[in-house]
Amino acid sequence: MKTKFLLGATLLLGIQLQAQEFSKPKEISLKGSFTNPVASPDGKYALLTQEHNHGVYLLNMTTKKITPISPKDGNGYGYAWSPDSKTFYFKEKGEKDYFSDSKVKAYSISQKKSKSLELNHNFLPSYNGKNEIVVHTNPSSLKIEATNLKTSKSWIVTNNEGQFYNAIISNDGKKVAVHNGADIWVYDINGTDKGKRIGQGIATSWSSDDKYLIGFLDESHDGHSVSNSEIILFDVENSRASKLTSTENQIEMFPSLYGNNQIIFSDEKTGKIYTSTLKL
Repeated sequence: MKTKFLLGATLLLGIQLQAQEFSKPKEISLKGSFTNPVASPDGKYALLTQEHNHGVYLLNMTTKKITPISPKDGNGYGYAWSPDSKTFYFKEKGEKDYFSDSKVKAYSISQKKSKSLELNHNFLPSYNGKNEIVVHTNPSSLKIEATNLKTSKSWIVTNNEGQFYNAIISNDGKKVAVHNGADIWVYDINGTDKGKRIGQGIATSWSSDDKYLIGFLDESHDGHSVSNSEIILFDVENSRASKLTSTENQIEMFPSLYGNNQIIFSDEKTGKIYTSTLKL
């Protein structure tokens, strides 16, 4: 598997090693190579994609059965779950369409079918089916904006300088984790604060109590290809980062928290999916 994330080995400096907080990972035996796992809140399912965000796949965490949902290119970016784990949302574009023309689909677990939604695809993955406010990157200003879906009112969340991307709303809907270069920042969703720098890396998931962010930090020897990556835990209140993994033969990326501090993540070197438990 390959990835475009390259943050540099020097960013590992100052990160504490706390491997004892991370139980020994267990591989989920699957046929094929997968990446970017996003677990349902109840931990019964996980969404997967393949290299270059090719397709959307539903993994049953109990039976380990994989169901193809959408086989098209670019669909495995930005998918999201509803809070009750009964529905998930993903992007889909026609064969001759541009990615900017992507539509949003809602897939029902019980009905085993999807339907189209009248929703801007840029609002994923911050949309969960129930939240009124979504966040997204303004393509012109590269600021993070919030939009109220009921009133259509929008406002800037990141008022300071920078080019921002990958916004993640906290579970209580009050905070937004964003990225500015290699830095992770947390802002109030109302856009009235200057933000707080949390650490360096790529944050991918909030803990259920919103006290922590989990993500990864990669490194490269040549500046082009990823040579290693480790999973990082970010203490939001104290702006402290702890390295949860320390391996030479794996490239751990895209951790997703679910259930009682359980984690699912991918090894980008082999395309394998693993689970572990975080002891906070």
